[in-house]
Amino acid sequence: MAPKRDYAKRVKKGDFGDAKSVTAKELRANLAEVLDRVGRGGEQIVVKRHGKPLIAIVATYDLQACQALEDYNDVQELERAEAAGELEDTVSWKEVRGNPGL
Repeated sequence: MAPKRDYAKRVKKGDFGDAKSVTAKELRANLAEVLDRVGRGGEQIVVKRHGKPLIAIVATYDLQACQALEDYNDVQELERAEAAGELEDTVSWKEVRGNPGL
């Protein structure tokens, strides 16, 4: 897991590592090629509109890796909250669902 400061630094700098970028106009004109570069070549593509990053196109295995990392972080946070006793006064989903006025 990367330290949070690395993530914050990347966000602040707009750093997408070695991902290539294309404009929305270039994507429209070359969609099949871009999808091939991602799907077969494993590239990560950042699509920019008006010079600003809008979306990223990544291979499914990259998305799965991101989701696995997010799951890992969620479990770590849950375990930290349990150990700190922060979950003792919580309400279960069953109780919330049965009483929407909570």
